[in-house]
Amino acid sequence: MIDDYIRAVMTQNQIPGLSVAVVQEGEPVLVKGYGLANVEHSVPATEHTVYEIASVGKTFTATAIMILVEQGIISLEDAIADYLDCLPITWQNVVTIGHILSHQSGIPSYTDASNYWEITHLNLSKSEILALVTHLPLKLQPGEFSAYDNTGYYLLGLLLEKVTEQSYGDLLQERIFAPLEMNATVMNNPSDIVPNRAAGYQLTNSKLVNKPYYSPSVTYSAGGQLSSVEDMVKWEQALCAETLLKQSTLDLMWTPHFPNQGDDWENLRYVAGLGWWVFNYDDRRVVGHNGSILGFASNITRFIDDKITVILLCNLDKISRPDAIAKKIAEYYCPVLTELLLQPPLAKREN
Repeated sequence: MIDDYIRAVMTQNQIPGLSVAVVQEGEPVLVKGYGLANVEHSVPATEHTVYEIASVGKTFTATAIMILVEQGIISLEDAIADYLDCLPITWQNVVTIGHILSHQSGIPSYTDASNYWEITHLNLSKSEILALVTHLPLKLQPGEFSAYDNTGYYLLGLLLEKVTEQSYGDLLQERIFAPLEMNATVMNNPSDIVPNRAAGYQLTNSKLVNKPYYSPSVTYSAGGQLSSVEDMVKWEQALCAETLLKQSTLDLMWTPHFPNQGDDWENLRYVAGLGWWVFNYDDRRVVGHNGSILGFASNITRFIDDKITVILLCNLDKISRPDAIAKKIAEYYCPVLTELLLQPPLAKREN
């Protein structure tokens, strides 16, 4: 029955390939691929298929930051400017690491720059990417409101490199991917030979076409990873087992961090935690993250109180509600979730 639902969703959305994992009480109950990872060569999607996961990778960036917080190397109250000297004066001393993790920094997102789509095919330096917005003032006073921001997560990658004296990719490999044996999870480099890499697709006038080139320089620590659902099951199991972080730290990340001007939880659909979005599902704890980038869409949704997690990776972009698909899949394994109203989270494109 679950296979029928997934195939119907794929047909409805014209999704070429989709890999799904369901983890219940820490154990995988479904890890499977559907459709095609590469349409031109008729390569089936499997649990080993490697996709661009986009903003789901922000959960890795946040975890790396919180590892350093647990070690006492940095603090959530530290100003980002304490570690980076590339910031404009108007951003300094007011934007903290905690503001950035919870999307309350007020920093303009470089993905909203007017010329952003003109530069996504260029391999630019990090300073050139930041130059898209560093001439601008803060959009909002830090801590007052929430506004989704890729620039802040880009800055967190630079902070991690400065503090650890490692590249962002090497740091994730050493602290997260290698310990968890996530052997297929790496930073995206389109020129690399990556076993089981999926091709990415778009729909143009309802016709499936290959995605255009999208430079990894514009994703970086805001969502530049590749992974498979097989590896993401290991990530989920590490979260369940407190392998990388203490439970108290995870609880802090999965707690709503309300901005000063937005604490009416009853009327909110979702609010940021630290690296995760906390969804308003009555009294249940539910966290997750969507990802969307040219050619790919992704989601991880963790129904914490119901001890079930769904992970979706697919090779078609502009899937507006992968989280809704994840909830429907979760209902097959936990029928009580059918009664919960799913509030729509971010609909904008996320890196």
